[in-house]
Amino acid sequence: MKPAASCVTSSPAALAFLKTALEGFRLKFHPSAAAFLKARPRGLAVIDSSLPDMSGRDLVSVLRGDKRTSRLLLVLTGSGPYSPAAAALSLENGADEYFTFPPEPRLFRARLLNLLARAGPGAAASEKPAEYAFGPLRISPEARTVSVGGKRIRLTALEFDLLLYFLRNQGRVVSRTVLLEQVWRQGLEAGPRAVDKRIEALRSRLGPFGAKIRTVFGLGYLFKL
Repeated sequence: MKPAASCVTSSPAALAFLKTALEGFRLKFHPSAAAFLKARPRGLAVIDSSLPDMSGRDLVSVLRGDKRTSRLLLVLTGSGPYSPAAAALSLENGADEYFTFPPEPRLFRARLLNLLARAGPGAAASEKPAEYAFGPLRISPEARTVSVGGKRIRLTALEFDLLLYFLRNQGRVVSRTVLLEQVWRQGLEAGPRAVDKRIEALRSRLGPFGAKIRTVFGLGYLFKL
């Protein structure tokens, strides 16, 4: 079966590039964020940073924050010269890949195919599991229980929400600002230092497994096995 991708752009140049670079893909085009959301997107999406109704980066954040779309594979394309800061911010907000426009066509196509291959057949559109399993760690979102090596771990509500967010974003660097926006009930009023202290407590409660939540200097945190 041909790989599929939804393309969110109102730019004729971007539309022409995607049709050429992704020849052989099953492509669906959406001129705005609203049109894309109305279409009940699934699988892989390529999102232009400049949309008529909202920025592509904001759309990525919205998609990641909604349980119905949080597992989409998201590729963001930005305008202007490549900027490490812009790339980092895009990845922090939830993008799986970031390119400046126009990207090198062959590399762009290869990266998208690699992203789909890593996700596996239908993985991006599948239902979330009733229980997450990462080595000795087991976490049930519905029962809100956590165990490591069969031993139940007692977490506060906030610590549980933090751990669940990390598990659902495994392999993605998450900034303190994103954690405050997506997890903290107090929102940004809590401050970055509160994030560090709470993650330190979470690591301690998880024992040796807590080391899987790594600090990425200058960027935030990364959960990776």
